Amino acid sequence: MAAALLLLTWLLLRGFGVDTRPFDAALERLDEIELAERTIGRDLLSARAGLLRDYDPLVRAERRVERAIAQLRGLVAPEQVERLEAWRAGQETLVEAIKSSNALLQNSLAQFGRLTIQLTAAPDGGGSLAEAGRLGAAVLQLTLDTSAPAVEEVKRGLAEVHRHAPPEREGEPVAALLAHGWLLHELLPQVDELLRALQASTSGPAREAIVAAVQLRRAAAEAAARHYRLLLYASAVLLLAGALLLGIRLRARSLAARRHAAFEHMLARLSAQLIGTRPGEAHAVLDRALEEIARRLGAQRAYLLIADQRGQPHLWAADRAAPPHGWAEAVLELAGRHLPSAEGTLRLGPGHPGLRDVPGGLHAWLAAVRRTEDRVVALLGCDLTRRGRVPSRQELASLGLALDAVLNLVTRSGLEAERARLAARQAQSRQMEMLGAFASGIAHNINNIIGAILGFAEMAQADPSAARIADIRRAAERARDLASDILAFGGPQPRPQGEVEVCALLAETEALLRAMLPPHLHLAFGPPPAGAMVRGDATRLQQVILNLCRNAAQAMAGAGEVALEMELRTLRARRSLRLGELRPDHYILIHVRDTGPGMDATTLGRIFEPFFTTRQGGHGLGLATVQEIVLAHGGAMEVWSSPGQGSRFEVWLPRATAVEAARCEVPRGGGEVVLLLHDDDHLPYEEELLAALGYEPQGFTGVAAALAALRADPGRFDAALLPRGSPELARAVRRAAPALPVLLASPAPGAGSGRIDWPLAAEELASALRKRLPRPGVRPEVVPGPISG
Repeated sequence: MAAALLLLTWLLLRGFGVDTRPFDAALERLDEIELAERTIGRDLLSARAGLLRDYDPLVRAERRVERAIAQLRGLVAPEQVERLEAWRAGQETLVEAIKSSNALLQNSLAQFGRLTIQLTAAPDGGGSLAEAGRLGAAVLQLTLDTSAPAVEEVKRGLAEVHRHAPPEREGEPVAALLAHGWLLHELLPQVDELLRALQASTSGPAREAIVAAVQLRRAAAEAAARHYRLLLYASAVLLLAGALLLGIRLRARSLAARRHAAFEHMLARLSAQLIGTRPGEAHAVLDRALEEIARRLGAQRAYLLIADQRGQPHLWAADRAAPPHGWAEAVLELAGRHLPSAEGTLRLGPGHPGLRDVPGGLHAWLAAVRRTEDRVVALLGCDLTRRGRVPSRQELASLGLALDAVLNLVTRSGLEAERARLAARQAQSRQMEMLGAFASGIAHNINNIIGAILGFAEMAQADPSAARIADIRRAAERARDLASDILAFGGPQPRPQGEVEVCALLAETEALLRAMLPPHLHLAFGPPPAGAMVRGDATRLQQVILNLCRNAAQAMAGAGEVALEMELRTLRARRSLRLGELRPDHYILIHVRDTGPGMDATTLGRIFEPFFTTRQGGHGLGLATVQEIVLAHGGAMEVWSSPGQGSRFEVWLPRATAVEAARCEVPRGGGEVVLLLHDDDHLPYEEELLAALGYEPQGFTGVAAALAALRADPGRFDAALLPRGSPELARAVRRAAPALPVLLASPAPGAGSGRIDWPLAAEELASALRKRLPRPGVRPEVVPGPISG
C-alpha cells in the first residue's frame, strides 16, 4: 500500500505538475530583448533627428539585453545563446558607430545652420548669399532624404558656393560653411546607412528559433504529462480493481473465519458435553455430536473409525441408510495414502482421483486423522455425497480437536466399563471375604451365647433358682443386642438428608448418656458452638456419640471421666486421617476423651474391624458402626491412645453452612445468576450456600464448559465465583466476558485485596457479592482491568 501510494503521488506530480516556469522565463527574457532592441532603434532614430542628446537610455537598454542573454544561458541551448550573443556584439558595434557619427553630424548641422543664418543675414553678401541659401535648403533636404539625387544636389550647391565665394573671404565664414557642408554631405548618408544596417541586423531570427525550441520543449513536457495522466488513470483503475479483488478475498476470508469461529464454538460446546457425559449416555451423545459436526460442514455422513475397534463404526447418516459394503476399509485405506496437514486434517476436493476408490462415490471428503508411522489408528470423517460448498482448510483446522474429544469419550467409556467390571469383580470378592469373616464372627458370638444359655439351663435343671433364670435372661439379652448391632451394621447406609442443630443434638444425647452410664463415671460436656448445623441424620449421628461414650465408659472398670467437646474448624487443604480423607470445607470437630487404660498400637490398628473386641461380653460392632455412619456423612475420624494414657477420638463432620447462612443476618441477593466453577461434584456446598444467600448458582465442573457458556451468552451471568481458582483462570473468564465481576476465592487467608477466603464463609461471601452487586437484580458497570476479585 505504501508503494502504491508513492507511485500514485509520483504520477500525480508528473501528470499535473508540469513546470512551465523555465519556458515562461525564457519567453520573458526574449520579450525583454525584443523590447530593448526596439528601444535602442527608437532612441537612435531620435538621436538622428536631433531629439535625443543623452545616450543613457541607450546604455540601459544595452545592459538589459546583456542581462537577458545571460539569464537565457540556463534556460535554452548554448548554441542558441551564442547566436544571440553574436547578434548583440554586432549591434553594439553598430550602435557605437552610430553614436559617434551622429554626434559629429549633430555638431556639423548646428554649425552649418549658424553659418547659413550668418551669411544670409549679411547686407553685402551678393551672389554668394543666394547660393548659401540654396545650399542650406539642399542640406535640409538631405537630412530628410539621403538618396543619391539629394546628395548630388548638395554637392552642386557646395560647388556653386565655392565658385561664387569672394577670394578675400575664403578663410572666413564661407570657408567654414563649405567645410561643414562637405562633412554633412558625407555624414548624413553614412549615418542613415548605419541606421539601415542596424535595422537589418535584428534579433528576430535568433529569438524565433529560441521560441520555437521552447515551444517544442513545452509541447514535449505536456505530452509527457498527458502520458503520466494516462498512467495515473490506468494505475488508479488497476488499484481499484485490486482493492475490489482484495475486498472480495477479505470478505471470503472473513466469512471463512466466521464459519471457523462458529465451528470452534460448536466444538467447544460439544467438547464440554462430551467431557461431562456419563458412561451410559456415551453412544447417544456421540451420535448427536456426529450429526451436529456433519450439518455444520454440510456433509451427508459423519463417522468415527478406530482401526483396532471391533464391531460397527460410530456412524451418522442423513438418509439413515447403511454405507456400502467395504466402505470403512476403503476410507481407512484412503486416509493411509495421504499425509495430513499440521493440524492433522485431510481435505480431498471435488474431482480428486482418490474419491473414486470409495464405494458409492464421493463429491468431497473431509477428515481428521491420528496415525502412527505406518497406519491410521483413528479417523473422524465427513462424506459429502452431493454437490455443494466444500469447507476450506481453515474451517477444518479445529476438526482435530473434535476427534480428540470424541476419542476421549470413547476411551473414557471403555475405561469406565472396564473399571466397572473390575470394581464389580473386586466388590464381589470383597463381599465374599467379608461374608466369610462376618459369618465366622457371628457363629463365634452365637456359639458363645448359646453355650452360656445351655450351661445356665443345665445349672437351672440341677438348681432351679431365680438366679439361674436371670443368667439365662441376660444371655438372651446379649443375643438380642448382638442381633440389633448386626442389623445396624449390615443395613444400608443411605446418603444423609436434612440438617441437624448441634445444640439440640448434644442436649438430647447428654440426657440419654446420664441415664445410661453408671453413676461412678463423671460425664463432662463442653458448651456446643452456637447456631452450628450439621448435614445428616440426627438419629444416626446421635448413635455415633452414644457408641463412642459407651465404648469409653465400658473401657474403664472403676471410676473415671468421659469428656465431650465440640468446636468449629475450617480446612483449606485436603487432610488424610486414620479413617477417611477430608476435603477443604467447614467442619464441626467432636472430641471424645476418656481416662481409661488406653490401647497399644496393635489394638489401635484393629478397633474398627467388625467383631474385634478386647472386652469380655463385647461383640465388636460398636466402633465399626460408628465408622460406617461417619463415612456416610462425608466425615472422617482420628484416634490417639497409648497404654495408661487413656484414649481420644476425633470425629469431623461437614457443617451445613447453607442452612447456617439462611438463619444468620447477612446481606441477601435478589436472584442474580452467579457462575460457579468447582472441581468436585460431591456435596457441592458452594451451590447450596449461594442459594441460601438469595442467588441463583449455575455450577460447572469443567473450565472448558464454563468458558463456552460465557462466550455463548455473556449476559446470562451477573457474577463469577471461582473457588480455588487461579489468577490465570480469572483472566480467562475476564477475556470471555470483560464486563463480568469476578470473585476469586483463595485457600490462603488474607490472600489479597478483593479476594475472599476459601472454603467459603457465609458472612464474607455475602458481603463480597453485595459490594459487586449493590442492588438486587442490577448488574453494575464494570471496567475491565486487572483481576483483583
